[in-house]
Amino acid sequence: MDTQTQHQNHLDPVRKAWVENVSLLFRHKKLILVTTLLVTVGTAVYLFGFAKIWYKSAANVLPARSKGGGGLEGIASGISSTIKDLGITQIAGKGKSDGTYSPLALIQSRVLQEKIIQEFKLMKDYEAQTMEDAVKEFGEHASADVLEEGNISVSFEDTDPERASKIANRLVRGLNETNSRLAIEEAKFNKIYIEQRYSQMMAELDSVETALGAFQKKYGVYELKAQAQAQLATLAGLEQQKYTSEIQLQNALQLYGDQSAETNVLKTQLSELRSKLSDLKTGMDKNASTYFVPMDVLPDVALQYLRLMRDFEILSKLKAFLMPTVEQARLDESRQMLAYIVLDSAVTPTKKSRPKRSIVLLSALLGTFALNSIAVVAVTNITVARQRFRRDKNVLGIK
Repeated sequence: MDTQTQHQNHLDPVRKAWVENVSLLFRHKKLILVTTLLVTVGTAVYLFGFAKIWYKSAANVLPARSKGGGGLEGIASGISSTIKDLGITQIAGKGKSDGTYSPLALIQSRVLQEKIIQEFKLMKDYEAQTMEDAVKEFGEHASADVLEEGNISVSFEDTDPERASKIANRLVRGLNETNSRLAIEEAKFNKIYIEQRYSQMMAELDSVETALGAFQKKYGVYELKAQAQAQLATLAGLEQQKYTSEIQLQNALQLYGDQSAETNVLKTQLSELRSKLSDLKTGMDKNASTYFVPMDVLPDVALQYLRLMRDFEILSKLKAFLMPTVEQARLDESRQMLAYIVLDSAVTPTKKSRPKRSIVLLSALLGTFALNSIAVVAVTNITVARQRFRRDKNVLGIK
């Protein structure tokens, strides 16, 4: 056995395989290089001669500051504060904050996308057979990203740089239009519900006022002790909280659904308020001397008067609470909301956004070289393995 053979036998298997594979690549270097060159040249021809050049334009917008003070905004903020106090946070991307819906959701509005597609006649450019295909293509080029500073980048890419900037600016206007439409629809629902409750409360108040006037005319007015007055005020305050919770619950059902954490919290809160009111009223009706007014004996006439005064105080407070809320609901239904303010309008881009030719060419060059090398080694090893298999079969006499 010569020295070369002994050295080969003492080589590590991994090192031996490495040397063999590298030698194999050198033997087929022409095939690898020619194939790599052809693929790279073909990629370059496609990129510079046939590939579409895309330009991206972006508008920089800010959420409009909430003016606050509205009845419905107070109700919505009441829901948020209740949830916050209990340590429950709203899931990102759902619902709305400060009267504005998420731009990430608004930009995906099919109504908005179809309107822009028709305005700019994009179906022909997208070679789309149906509006559904055009909307799908449009959605791949439109985007809205919330940046770290809190501002929002609304962008669109197109093969025409000028059209890219126009559509980006049109998307910003569309965000405000869609946000206003949704807010008005929500305000209509709120207005209907609040007006119904207001009408019902006014009817009850008229009934109580009539009964109280008849009672005073018949018996005269009784003086109530300070404790009774305070108890009436407490009862009226609880009744007002109950009405507020009912309105908040209706808003939560519309905004978040029946199974959401926000709705469940408000249901529990409303149930507790009703329980407290029931206990107060039951205690007063059954045992006024110990629960409502600290007197040994309370005549039935005085007790009847106190009940009328109780209902009158409650309904009067509710009227004062609901009147501005009804007016705010009517105002919210008619106003146009400016949800997003343009900080920087989209301008015509001068540089393409894609394809990145240098990166694509480099990827094609390295990728083809790697695949060719792997293919050469794999095919050669498979061929050698098949030859060894046939030789072993002959040695063993297997046909």
